[in-house]
Amino acid sequence: MGLMVAASLCFSGMAVTYRAAMAEGLPTVFAPFARGLFSLLFLLPWLWRAGLAGLATRRPWPMLGRCAAGIFSFQCWMIALMLLPIADAVAIAQARPIWAIFLAALLLGEALRRDRLAAALVGFVGVLIIAGPTGALSWGVLAAVGAGVGGALVLIAFRALAPTEPPLRVVTWYALAAVLFWAPACAVFWVTPSSTAVLLLVAGSGLAVLGDWLASLAARRAEAGLLAPMEYSQIPAGILLGWAVFAELPGWTLPIGVLLMLGASLYLARSAGR
Repeated sequence: MGLMVAASLCFSGMAVTYRAAMAEGLPTVFAPFARGLFSLLFLLPWLWRAGLAGLATRRPWPMLGRCAAGIFSFQCWMIALMLLPIADAVAIAQARPIWAIFLAALLLGEALRRDRLAAALVGFVGVLIIAGPTGALSWGVLAAVGAGVGGALVLIAFRALAPTEPPLRVVTWYALAAVLFWAPACAVFWVTPSSTAVLLLVAGSGLAVLGDWLASLAARRAEAGLLAPMEYSQIPAGILLGWAVFAELPGWTLPIGVLLMLGASLYLARSAGR
């Protein structure tokens, strides 16, 4: 759980640096492409030692599923960061445990227990409260929800891959997939980045690689139900960073919604072993 907290803090820093890079005038597709490209550069020493054998996997379909979920989740995340205050985007995207209940039932055939369903609904009410006093759904909110759904799929994939796939292999596969997927879009919407934007993209990518590696290590040591609530550490980090970097102050609905989501997630974590 400590590893997942550390990973979550890395992702908070990544969000701030990427949003700052987008504020320099870059299209949102540059962020996932840069994440994949610079991640591969950071991983070159490992790739040099491991060679192609280091990429060989016995679980190609779960690996590709993790890549697809990551690509979807990260782009939704970038859109949410551009349309919402950082604290709100982080909080809504942290609803992963709520979506994981339904996804596990759909994909893994797990029973949808009444108490877990009730907890998930309480958490969803928290999402609506954060969205606004009336629960209005804007494009930014929908993007943040999409990021949470994709993130839940990534967490499930991490857990499925953990018994056989080393963390650096999982991270490298995602980096390759992101480069191949986003390169055409970057070519179409190309904007020459400033030196400041490049530095921000490099810093964000370094934090992303470190966060992915720590999250993979955490998934090898604990159940997904125990790890997911630890990601709520991103919320206070997002509040502090949003205030320090972008002068954003959270609204009164944020703490109420977060408490409902956190309570639901903690209940789901406690019930994971029962």
